[in-house]
Amino acid sequence: MLIIRTVRKLLLRLFTMPSNKKFYLFRSYSRMALSLAVSLTLLTTASAVDNDTIKSLKAIGGKVVRVVDQNRDACVALVDGMGSGSGVIVSEDGLVLTAGHVIENTNLRSFEIVLSSGRRVKAKPLGHNLNNDLGMAQILEPGPWPYAEINRNNSIKRGDWVVSIGHSGGWELGRDAPVRTGRFLKMENSQLVTDAVLIGGDSGGPLFNLEGEVVGIHSSIGDSVSENRHIPIELFITDWKRLEEGQQWGMLANLGREGTPRPLIGVTVDLTASECVVTSVIRNLPAAAAGIRQGDVITKFGNTPIGSGQQLINVIQRQVAGQSYPISVRRGGRTFKFEITPQ
Repeated sequence: MLIIRTVRKLLLRLFTMPSNKKFYLFRSYSRMALSLAVSLTLLTTASAVDNDTIKSLKAIGGKVVRVVDQNRDACVALVDGMGSGSGVIVSEDGLVLTAGHVIENTNLRSFEIVLSSGRRVKAKPLGHNLNNDLGMAQILEPGPWPYAEINRNNSIKRGDWVVSIGHSGGWELGRDAPVRTGRFLKMENSQLVTDAVLIGGDSGGPLFNLEGEVVGIHSSIGDSVSENRHIPIELFITDWKRLEEGQQWGMLANLGREGTPRPLIGVTVDLTASECVVTSVIRNLPAAAAGIRQGDVITKFGNTPIGSGQQLINVIQRQVAGQSYPISVRRGGRTFKFEITPQ
């Protein structure tokens, strides 16, 4: 109970303070927070696992912390100004694995990868296999880069503990990628299913075994919090050469809610700014047709006030492609209102 109370107090403090103070608290106490959170997860699971003793659970908690320490710098965010996802660097020269759906909608031939330090580097999409939701990208700046080892012997077994890392809710300045633990539950439709909870923004992030090896890449959420789906690393190994060569093939089984395409308006935004600043407008897409310009500050979409680039991305993802919405922008001290139809 002491651990639970401590974790609750720490998490409450983390998520209710201003983000500039949150940055320093995460840097100062990230290992303590992670250790306590892992302990809470393992202890709340222990009652359902008869053969796990408290001693072995503590040992598992220690392994989880080592996995995170070993691989945190290899876990990255992929940001193109229209959305963000997660990924993991798997080679010294900057090869990145992610989910196919994270990179298949990018209209840019290059985008940014955000490292754990906050440093941003240019990258380009390589290949994707949408049949299995596989994606690969390449950092364009010279290395060497921190990287995670991948598991090549297909050794994961039902009931094994796993560690999930991803930029839940989208990349956020000053926040480390959140860590969750869980167990491998089953194999279903060529995907690993775990109870390591995923939310939006985690897509493309790595799933590790307790040896610190990548065993999967986050793909989607099932019908419950215990059905989190990850692409087995074996599928990447099978298609490695084609992905590295930039080949693109396949079709996602589900492009969005009830099979509808994910909406797109065709702007990139500054995710580090304190408001939603448009950094570019892509030709022949809805924002350009509506009259939005580079440098505009988007203040409202539909009935929702917009205070940041990430908030705009989150709001658009909840809309319906093909339906018109009012959008308000600030330009040169004046406010303009347009109608926009995401596609």
